Amino acid sequence: MGFARKITLVLISLLVLVSTLIGVFTYQTAYRQVEHSVGIETVGCANITTGLVDPNIIEQLAQGQQSGLASLEERLNWTVDHKSLFKEVFILSLDGVILAADSNLKGRGYAAGESFYLDKADVDMIKDMRHAVYSSVYTYDGAQLLSGYAPIFKDHDPNQDIIGMMVINFDASIIHDRTVEIVTLPFIIGGIIFVLTAIIVYFFIHRMIRPIEQLSLQVNRVAQGDLTVQPVTLSSKDEVGKLTRDFANMTVSLRQLITEANDMSLQVASSSQQLSASVDQTGKASEQTVNISQGLAEGAEKQLNSLEKSSTALQEMSDFVQHIVENTDNVSHAAVQSTVSAQKGVESIQLSVKQMNKMQDKMKQLSTNVETLGAHSREIQSILEIITDISAETNLLAINAAIEAARAGEYGSGFAVVASSVRKLAERSATSAQQIASIISFIVTQMESTANTMEEASHEVRHGTQLVKNAGLSFNEIELSSKTTEEAIEKVSAAIHQLSGNSKLLVQSIEQIIEIAYGTVDGAQSISAASEEHLAVMEEVDASATFLSSISEKLHTRIEKFKV
Repeated sequence: MGFARKITLVLISLLVLVSTLIGVFTYQTAYRQVEHSVGIETVGCANITTGLVDPNIIEQLAQGQQSGLASLEERLNWTVDHKSLFKEVFILSLDGVILAADSNLKGRGYAAGESFYLDKADVDMIKDMRHAVYSSVYTYDGAQLLSGYAPIFKDHDPNQDIIGMMVINFDASIIHDRTVEIVTLPFIIGGIIFVLTAIIVYFFIHRMIRPIEQLSLQVNRVAQGDLTVQPVTLSSKDEVGKLTRDFANMTVSLRQLITEANDMSLQVASSSQQLSASVDQTGKASEQTVNISQGLAEGAEKQLNSLEKSSTALQEMSDFVQHIVENTDNVSHAAVQSTVSAQKGVESIQLSVKQMNKMQDKMKQLSTNVETLGAHSREIQSILEIITDISAETNLLAINAAIEAARAGEYGSGFAVVASSVRKLAERSATSAQQIASIISFIVTQMESTANTMEEASHEVRHGTQLVKNAGLSFNEIELSSKTTEEAIEKVSAAIHQLSGNSKLLVQSIEQIIEIAYGTVDGAQSISAASEEHLAVMEEVDASATFLSSISEKLHTRIEKFKV
């Protein structure tokens, strides 16, 4: 759907909406005017009709007397017959009870004494204002009605009480018909004017929109990349003319911009390629620099590690030399002490030889004494054997005496006691002799063992004496060697002291070299890090150049779509 048709439909829709609102408002206004006119007509007729009825008859009807009902209803029928515009005429009490009805109301099934519709608000207004009123349009018993109410006063005196109401019903459907008759012609004329206006608006909008449609086609060609289009320019001063002129200027500016952008994209692509080539060369050089820096850093670290190990070894050697110095001093002191001790040892050995000789003499004397004791012990052992034999014989004699005493009876009882005591004494003597014999035998055995031990000890003493003499000779040699060692150790100690001083100087030199090596390692690492950063920057520049080249190519591809 075209833009002109859309605007036309929108405007027509707005006009239809406005016309509809105006039509509804016009209908409602006309309807209210007709309703008001009908209400005035019914009220006027109701007031006139009240003058045709006798108030006394109405009072009688209200009291239930039907004597004047027929004549009153004839008058009501006469009113309807002479005013066919009215639907029904009847008289109501203030309570809504029918007092008298015309033939039309009776034809609908209502009669005197029955109730009919009555709006309480209308009754209150009649009582308050004491003049005729008409109701709004209402529907009752299937009929759409408008009722006019006129009060009937006692004796027709407005100052007296209201005894009833004259009611004239009007067919409210006639109000709608009359309203339609009133507004039909204006609606027809308005519709014709609306159609003519819509046609005029369409052609006017189409004529006004045609340059915009042409401009839209040109914009579409520009959007597709055709900048060779010749824009349509209008001399009009309105917004459309200004839009066409602005579009023409925009097309010229865009053509120039695309041309310049194309040239710039080619230049950027060429520069990007040159930059990428330069970056590649720089990147290779940076990689070589990084490799060299890393090799330098690794070599410096290895050198530093070697120096640290050498420093540690030298420090350990210095400590070891210092320890040797201390040990040499100790050895030198020990050598001096050894010489002194060797001299003392010689003296001690000489005393030991003398003591060993004395000990050997004592051992010989002790061995002689042990042999003498052994001989006496053997003699005691022989005596004990004799005592044992005597005890055995005594025991036998005691046994025989006891036997003889037993034969003698009571004469031999005293002798039996003595014989028993002798026997016990002999047994105890034998037992003691055996114990002494065992002890003497043990002593003899120990004496023999002691004699053997003394002989061995004497032999060992003789051997020890010879060893001590040999040791004395060795100590003499040790004394001479100690003096020689002492002199050699003094010379070694002097050399080691000098070596210790040189080791300390060497350790200090190594520490200075290590400090320089640390600086070299830090510098190499810094150079390596800087080279890596430079390489990373070159890689980023290379990536940027590649990206810029790709963008330039894409831009050139896009620009080639335009025709300039």
